[in-house]
Amino acid sequence: MVYRRFAPPAELRAYVEHFWMVEAPCDVEPRREILIPNGRPAVVLNLGTPGVRHDPLTGTSHPNDGVVFGISTRPYVLEQSGASSYVGAQLTPWGLAALMTRARLVDEFLPVREWLGVHVVDDLVRRLGAQGFGQPRVDVLVGFLEKRISPIERGALLLLRSAVVAIDEARGVMTVADLSAGLGVSYSALYRLCRQYLGVGPKQFCEITRYYHFAGGLLEQAGWDSRALLASLHGYYDQAHAARAFKRFTGVSATSFAKINNGIARLMHSSSAAD
Repeated sequence: MVYRRFAPPAELRAYVEHFWMVEAPCDVEPRREILIPNGRPAVVLNLGTPGVRHDPLTGTSHPNDGVVFGISTRPYVLEQSGASSYVGAQLTPWGLAALMTRARLVDEFLPVREWLGVHVVDDLVRRLGAQGFGQPRVDVLVGFLEKRISPIERGALLLLRSAVVAIDEARGVMTVADLSAGLGVSYSALYRLCRQYLGVGPKQFCEITRYYHFAGGLLEQAGWDSRALLASLHGYYDQAHAARAFKRFTGVSATSFAKINNGIARLMHSSSAAD
């Protein structure tokens, strides 16, 4: 599997954290990966064989074709049987609000053809596929998104950025009261702002962020025993609390997670993947 990240141009940095691209040949056996919540929406285009996206908590499955999705609060398992080729944009937590007027798509996946129309998306996929793996392909997606961004009001944008930076720096281990006080706004004002632009409240965003860093710590561990779990608690009360959170956000136990291919999860936590 080949995976690369690409920095967004200056004009998109307020709404796109990075662009990414992944390609993998067809495996003899279907490849399964757990996509863990990271607190970010995304736009994904498929240039290869569509895979299948499973929701381990509801048991439902859908094609893993071109989609736009909001912040996830639960995991998804991606299954790929044929050769894969995807290109996407990981948005800032509020980035979807700049692309869509109302929908925040929390725990929802909207096919891009339903969002933008069949002809528009088919033309975009054709243009993406005409470029090789690398920056020229990303440039096509950059130009496409630039035309669809509606800037968020400056005051709201600055407050959202400050809130997310504070939560990320604390790895989600903070109270909303402390966050509100640090930002100089009321709890209710912060809650309304997050619900409007992120789709989730600040407390839930803290929980997602805390788990994301917790899972990242586990992915770096050579083993998956209780000592590794305890060493990566990241603000959880104890091992039992951490184990429950792991099952909630990943859909499986830490032991089962270790038995599934997790190349995508590891790459998501790897700074070396970025250009």
